[in-house]
Amino acid sequence: MRTTLAVLLGLYAALAAVMPAYAQATPVTARAMRVFTTDHHYRIDVVSVPNPIPLGKFFTLQLAVYDDRTPGRPLPDASVEVSAGMMHGSGHEFMHGMQSAPIVEKHPGRFVVQGMMFHMQGPWTVRVQVHEGTRSATADIPLQCCGG
Repeated sequence: MRTTLAVLLGLYAALAAVMPAYAQATPVTARAMRVFTTDHHYRIDVVSVPNPIPLGKFFTLQLAVYDDRTPGRPLPDASVEVSAGMMHGSGHEFMHGMQSAPIVEKHPGRFVVQGMMFHMQGPWTVRVQVHEGTRSATADIPLQCCGG
């Protein structure tokens, strides 16, 4: 009995020592979020976002964009532009934006948005502009910084 207890306590101590480093090195993602553009022509799925979003540190988003006519297949010929800011009750305009410029990379079935950085705590809006041929539309994605 004592030997089993000693082994279990030893395993617990070893696990407790390793877990903080593992938790810091492994990004945790929130549930996928789904929004539609204001004209409902496109659906944007937030495939991955850190949880919580780090304050004052760069992070990456992953987005997938779908057409309303083919909702099960990501758009092959679309491009997106991404910006973010805080509205502070101003309606649809940002009172201020990020202090960084995100870079969007297109990958099969998704867009990887790097260089996101929220420098203030509170509600942020990520604005995604979808362009496909001559058609374009905008969607806003609400994100809370930073763990609040």
